[in-house]
Amino acid sequence: MALSEFINLLSGVIQSSSIGPVMFLMCIDGLDKLLEHHGIIAKLLADDVKIYLIIKITSMYQNCKLPSI
Repeated sequence: MALSEFINLLSGVIQSSSIGPVMFLMCIDGLDKLLEHHGIIAKLLADDVKIYLIIKITSMYQNCKLPSI
């Protein structure tokens, strides 16, 4: 059986624990309102966050360092 290497994590939510889902909710509480304040649409469902952003200015696109299509 192959195992991944162990590393120390400085942040994040504990996986495979009973407290993990509660910690995740605490971490993202208010995220949707914060992003909405900056004109970004966020959809939250269970343990998933999707972010939608319309980029209208070329410089915004370049600053995001997105791969060209």
